[in-house]
Amino acid sequence: MNVYVDTCVLPRCRMETAKIYRERFGSRLGFEFLPMFDMAEFEANLKENLDVFMECPLDFHEPVFCVEHTAKKGTSEYEESMYHINLTKKYADILKPKSMVYHVNNGVVIPEKKDEMLATSLENLEEMRDIFPDVDILVENVGTAVQQNILLDQAEFTDLCRDKKFGVVIDIGHANANSWDIYKLVDDLASQVKIFHLHNNDGQNDQHRRILDGTIDFPDLFGHILNKAPNADFVIEYVRPEYHGEQLMEDIETVFKLMEK
Repeated sequence: MNVYVDTCVLPRCRMETAKIYRERFGSRLGFEFLPMFDMAEFEANLKENLDVFMECPLDFHEPVFCVEHTAKKGTSEYEESMYHINLTKKYADILKPKSMVYHVNNGVVIPEKKDEMLATSLENLEEMRDIFPDVDILVENVGTAVQQNILLDQAEFTDLCRDKKFGVVIDIGHANANSWDIYKLVDDLASQVKIFHLHNNDGQNDQHRRILDGTIDFPDLFGHILNKAPNADFVIEYVRPEYHGEQLMEDIETVFKLMEK
């Protein structure tokens, strides 16, 4: 069981800022690397700072911006997605992450096209496995009712992951925003969960607030997780660079303390 920080919290195109966490926590802390190749300076900055992510626990989160896996082959949306995926492959070959998070969708779900969208996403998932043969592709529960981008509700997500025997990422914040029964979700997928994404919210919006700032009782939930899925990793997944620094340091320490209980 490891603790990771998603790089989305770092100042944009400033991967060198991850060094302060390496210096403070050493090998106790890893990173979930989120590519942002849509930003003009991102790749150049990454090339200069590859050493920051060497020789530490490392996962990848596939690109979120500009990637849509419900887009069919031959469409411009698919081509743009694959451009970013292939750039990610370039750096996965260098950094060698053990796993990568997959979003079945990012965009708005059209109810009458839901089955078609899911079928396309599952086809693209198989292509991802071919592109990244040495990386464990993990499926995350994504979308919120507010954003109208829920492709799978709790029962559908659970059944699909069980049926396909997927490795799973449970995003606690997404589950909470959709009023899912998080304890049941953990129970049902415990043997398949590889990663928990940690962030809090108001129970409706995907705010990615600090873990103790919201409606999720993380101290209680941690006890359940540690009992049911003791080998899963924890990723602090904040998206606001203002949390970078001492606030994030405090929350990393909090997660380590919760793991010790």
